[in-house]
Amino acid sequence: MTTARALSIGFVGNVVTNPFGKVSGRLADLADASCEHFPIGQIEQVLAGPASVDVLIVHLDHRWFFDVAPDAGAVARARALAELVSARLERGPGTVILNTVPFVPVSSVESDLHDQLEALARVNAVLFDLARSQERVSVVDAAGALAILGFANAFRERNRLLYQMPYAPAAVDALVERYADAVAVRLRARRKVVVVDADNTLWGGVVGEDGVENLEVDTDYPGIVHTQLQRQLLRLKSLGILLCAVTKNNDEDFRSVFAQRAMPLRLDDFVAYRSNWSEKSDNIRELAETLNLGLDSFIFLDDNPFEIEEVRARLPGVECHLFDRTRPELALALLDGIASLRARNVTAEDLAKTEQYRGEAQRQELQRSAASMEDYLASLDIRVHMARNNPGSLRRVTQLINKTNQFNLTTRRYTEDEVASAMRQGSVYAARVVDRFGDMGVVGVAIVRDGALETFLMSCRALGRRIESQVLRYICQQEADPALRAHYRPSPKNRMVETFLDENGFALIGSGPEGKDYRLTRGPDDTAYIHIVAE
Repeated sequence: MTTARALSIGFVGNVVTNPFGKVSGRLADLADASCEHFPIGQIEQVLAGPASVDVLIVHLDHRWFFDVAPDAGAVARARALAELVSARLERGPGTVILNTVPFVPVSSVESDLHDQLEALARVNAVLFDLARSQERVSVVDAAGALAILGFANAFRERNRLLYQMPYAPAAVDALVERYADAVAVRLRARRKVVVVDADNTLWGGVVGEDGVENLEVDTDYPGIVHTQLQRQLLRLKSLGILLCAVTKNNDEDFRSVFAQRAMPLRLDDFVAYRSNWSEKSDNIRELAETLNLGLDSFIFLDDNPFEIEEVRARLPGVECHLFDRTRPELALALLDGIASLRARNVTAEDLAKTEQYRGEAQRQELQRSAASMEDYLASLDIRVHMARNNPGSLRRVTQLINKTNQFNLTTRRYTEDEVASAMRQGSVYAARVVDRFGDMGVVGVAIVRDGALETFLMSCRALGRRIESQVLRYICQQEADPALRAHYRPSPKNRMVETFLDENGFALIGSGPEGKDYRLTRGPDDTAYIHIVAE
């Protein structure tokens, strides 16, 4: 998000929730958050009642589900909770955040202990199933957060009985952090690319000096540290993150490691790489241009503090992290601790990113060899699939709205609830682009409501092909409103669209500090080489 948005957060639980109000302070850079604490124990009443907040955090410790030991009754209570949450979400907007049950079963009978463990797992499974089926539900791992502290250090049973607050201060802080993360992940644009160094990062040693056969990347220490990092990077790729590499090496040496050593990562797991003797900041900037992504999409990992500072100083938009191979307990926890890599879930487009961006590199190569821009564009065989008010695109549309800054007429942000409301009240268009190099996925969004084009944006990776004008032309035709209004609201990053409406058949009717107002006159011109397909 580029600016903080107003956000109301409600808390209810079977413990005193006031200490959790510190969540608002953790969100200060993302939202102007206000907190409301509902009476203790009023879980069913709040879920079934009219209370309206953007985010409702329902914190329940084990005493809400069972008195002494988890059993079938606890599972039934979890199911009843899930039904209440689902009913609330059907009645209106908002997000509900629940928590796993922090409890360690004990028993003098082994079979009874097994039954308790199974019942506790079933309680949590009910919550996970709810979150899987309801996009507006999150489940934070309270049990895991407190287990890291140690349950003996996390709980104060005396305080539970006297004050209805069973957690030690450190436990409260750990839970606040988990809740803040669950809210932030719905507000923050996820970074898209991890750029990683090679020598002493992807592997131990320097390939140009030690030779391929002597590099440390195996199952023994210290090579296991690098093997595990590669496995973590491969998992990130499976979760929609693009992998790139920059290394000060001869290109042949860098490639030979992947050819000669058996490692988790292969060379083609990287969407792009640079192996040369240029400054790493220059290489990262070039990667950003090749992938048509902003530098604020990048995370950089390196073992060398000098390289980290060089990139940080010259490319302040890049998030930099030091990979200290000598401290494996920190090095191998690094990626999991990067908040900007977190997401509520991943879309099909996220999972296809590596191939999509590899296709983008092929497009650039074709453009360099084409006789003219017109010949290049015509050779792409561009087809734009336009879908209107498709619930299946809700998640991707919301994601694109909240992370697109440059080609975005208003940079207005929407929750999934707000996009769903726009679908009911007007038109939400999703533009999916396919060409000879593959499917780029949904790259454009427009919202038309009450006779106005209130949002229009395109992913930067789809620009340079005049697709944006044809999408706008299609929307103007579909809405069939000769007086269609539009607005340009300037932001620090969207100057590139300042004249877009002027150049595409809209007339300026007013301007002021908040931007410029337009009305449709003739609409954009047709472009023969782009084919629109209505879905």
